[in-house]
Amino acid sequence: MSRCSSRCNDPLLALLQGRGGEPVSGVAIGRDLGMTRAAVWKRIQVLRSAGYKVKSMARQGYVLDEIPDLLTRDVMEGWLTGEIFLPERYHFFPKLASTNALAAELANAGVPEGTVVVADSQTHGRGRLGRVWESPSGVNLYFSMILRPAVSPRHTAQMTLISGLALAETVAGLGVATAQIKWPNDLLLDGGKLAGILTEMAAEDDRVHHVVVGVGINVNGEMGSYSPEIQVVARSLRDHLKKITLRAPLLADFLGRFERWYGLYLAGGFAPIREAWIARSGIRGKPVKCNLLKESFSGEAVDMDDEGFLLVLRHGDQELKRVMAGDVTPL
Repeated sequence: MSRCSSRCNDPLLALLQGRGGEPVSGVAIGRDLGMTRAAVWKRIQVLRSAGYKVKSMARQGYVLDEIPDLLTRDVMEGWLTGEIFLPERYHFFPKLASTNALAAELANAGVPEGTVVVADSQTHGRGRLGRVWESPSGVNLYFSMILRPAVSPRHTAQMTLISGLALAETVAGLGVATAQIKWPNDLLLDGGKLAGILTEMAAEDDRVHHVVVGVGINVNGEMGSYSPEIQVVARSLRDHLKKITLRAPLLADFLGRFERWYGLYLAGGFAPIREAWIARSGIRGKPVKCNLLKESFSGEAVDMDDEGFLLVLRHGDQELKRVMAGDVTPL
């Protein structure tokens, strides 16, 4: 059971979580929170109606037995403790066509940087290159972040790399140390795709109006529920860890890590992200196949340059190619 952060917006919930599975009496709760026993009972009923499983133990009190795997603002409010991603900028929807599509609308309407759009399911989830991102309800994470970095449009792809780095760190924190970043936008695990990133922007000339970074993470989805073609390539935390992972703390952890790296990027450029990204990807020396807009070739990934583009030593003519966009697959 995950603990609430220090900013949990419900004192009773924080008290129950702080007991770590030990019962606490209604009298003790009332004394600590300044409530009558009747008021305590009513608040327990409110928690239960919200999906929290609170057991009543005879002559011992109440125990928080299970936290619902919800992503509503009420649940997330206690976890959003950063400077950019704030509760008032958090928007949750049970179902959307696409979080990226709504985030783009909100960005065009002038919402602040740090606005996050989250859906429990998507009817038209999208990946890169027009691919479909299957988005069943109640099991995974689908969200989009709105950013307004003062960078050249040429460098907005670096938002994808920062996101990949934050994703790799986040799952490593769960004990998934073998996940690796695939240039430029996927997180791989056990030979398949654990997470994907879709970055889109609005810009003119040399000015970025906004960047929308969409992220999909296969958290608790069971592979048998996906279409056959997705089952072949997708992987989930549930399959790897053999247990359920609560999505709210996972999302909050990612947002916190992203915010840290994004702050370093705005203050000092891409260099610190580059070195950390390379370490998490293990890209150097890997054989890869590059499918670009006008050509395809295989080679060896040599390095990432100072702008985040991949340097590949092409097989055959031994030419060093700078890959700026396309699909790069490890062989």
